[in-house]
Amino acid sequence: MKRSYSLEEKLCAIGFVFQGESARSVSRRFHLGHHILYEWLESYKLQGVDGLKSHGHKKKRLSYEEKCKIVREYQENDLTLFRLSVKYNISSSLLSNWVRLVEEGGFEALLPKKRGPKTGMVRTKRLPKEEYEKENERLRKENERLRLENLLLKKVRALVEEREARNRAIGRKPSKN
Repeated sequence: MKRSYSLEEKLCAIGFVFQGESARSVSRRFHLGHHILYEWLESYKLQGVDGLKSHGHKKKRLSYEEKCKIVREYQENDLTLFRLSVKYNISSSLLSNWVRLVEEGGFEALLPKKRGPKTGMVRTKRLPKEEYEKENERLRKENERLRLENLLLKKVRALVEEREARNRAIGRKPSKN
């Protein structure tokens, strides 16, 4: 699960970087990906403490046109992924995925995909409560039958082992059957 960091933790991490520590060592100390620390640094440089408060809190889905605009801005201008991620309040990894998709399949790759059942999956209709109860009872009976069968087999094995032990005691060889 993704961990969220408090404003104090973000400021503390950024403070270590401004004091001269490497971003990678600070990210190891705080157990976070270095790319996240770079995003915090960009947010802080561009927007100050307010940039750290709001960074990563955008839940709205971007439209196809908005995604294309952002990727074009990345391709045409000399901006970094981190700077654009701060500008549009999206993660740099998401932006990186969009750029890769466009490079591999053109801007059409950013079109939303229709969601539905995965191929090969069949939806089953929900059974009425009575059917569930019947199936549950059938499974209980089968379970009990299997328990009894298991007990019987254990008893037979114990009897066979007892007979073989008696035969060994009197010097007979075990049966091949």
